[in-house]
Formats: sequence, C-alpha cells, structure tokens
Amino acid sequence: MASETEYPPTRRIGIFVFDDFEPLDVWGFVQAFTIARFLGATYADAGACPFQVGLIGETLEKICSFNGPNVVPDLTCAEALEDSPDVLMVPGGFGTHTLLDPDGNPEVLEARLDWLRAMDQRVEIMASVCTGSALLARAGLLDDMPAATNHAAFDWVATQGPLVLWDDRSRWVDAGKYVTSAGVSAGTDMAFHLVARLAGRAVAERAVLAAEYNWQRDPLGRS
Repeated sequence: MASETEYPPTRRIGIFVFDDFEPLDVWGFVQAFTIARFLGATYADAGACPFQVGLIGETLEKICSFNGPNVVPDLTCAEALEDSPDVLMVPGGFGTHTLLDPDGNPEVLEARLDWLRAMDQRVEIMASVCTGSALLARAGLLDDMPAATNHAAFDWVATQGPLVLWDDRSRWVDAGKYVTSAGVSAGTDMAFHLVARLAGRAVAERAVLAAEYNWQRDPLGRS
C-alpha cells in the first residue's frame, strides 16, 4: 500500500558514464542513494526515496564499463543541460585517459570540458570518484580548491590541475560545491556522506544499515 506521507522533494543525482569507467565507482555510489529512504518509511515504500539516480552519456548508445557490464544512459549530455540534476558525479577508470586525450582531437576534448563547465553552472554539487577528478580539474573547476583522487593515479591526475590543492591522504574531500573522493570504494564512503548532507545523518545511517556496509565515516580513516 502506497504511503500517504508527504516527504521532502526528491533530489536528482546524475552520473556521467563513458567507455571503460570503473564499475564500482558508479555502482557503489548509486547504491548509497538508491537504498536510502526517508525516516518512517520501509525499503518497500518506493514513494519514500529521497533520491532519483540517472546515468548520463554523450549519446544513448550502450556503454561498456572496464571489465564489467554494459549500461545504457537514461539521458544524453544535451538533455542533462536542459533538465539538470541537483548533483553531477564523474567516475574514474581507464576511460578518463581516453576522454582527456581523444585521439589528439582538441575540439572533442574542449566540447566535453565545456559541457562540464556548463553543468557546473546548473547543479548544486559537482562530485567525482577516483580519476574522475582529472576531468573536473582539466575543466578548471577545482582551481584553488582542495580535492582528492585515486592515490595510485595521484601523480597523473595532479598534472591535469596544477592549481588544485590536491590531498593525497583523504578518502574524500568536501569543499562545499565540489566533493571528490579517492579511488573506487572511497566513492561509496563519499556517497553516504552526501546522503547525510542532503537528506540528514539519520537517513544515511539507516541506509548504511540496510546496505550492511562498513561505512568509513572519517575521510582520514581515523576510528
């Protein structure tokens, strides 16, 4: 039976996907938001979801993650500009190298960076997981801001944004509008942090319990 409770507005989470994205960068992030429910609701109450998650691609054609499943985006980059989410997340993976060096075609690269800059004007939060921060940095969005990235790829990512205040210790960094994480599973920790920020700590804690997830609440890994 559907709930008649009036809940706060649903927040929309958009995730930019591209060939060879890292699967857990996306699915761990997705799970934190999709398992969350407003207080007083059960998991079965689909109308009590604080968040709606959608995948964004340059086209609606099938996209293959790195060593993982294929996905089909829910909307195109152009459509996302017209109907922007509240949060945009850029994952990492080997595909970030290709995005930043599209066969030596600077026009293609600049079009991608222009899209990120345009989305930056429309969303409340710009987030990244793993090497996704390289794209935000290359677009100039993280200049003079603290940011995290995959620790194993730190040196390469740092070259994409020499003006960024890179953090090579934290699992994630919340700099207000820009929230970035270290590699892979760190993105899931950051996602639950964003659930708490956007829907309240109690909602996040209940989502963690539902997911049976060992949430690293401290970005520096302190107990």
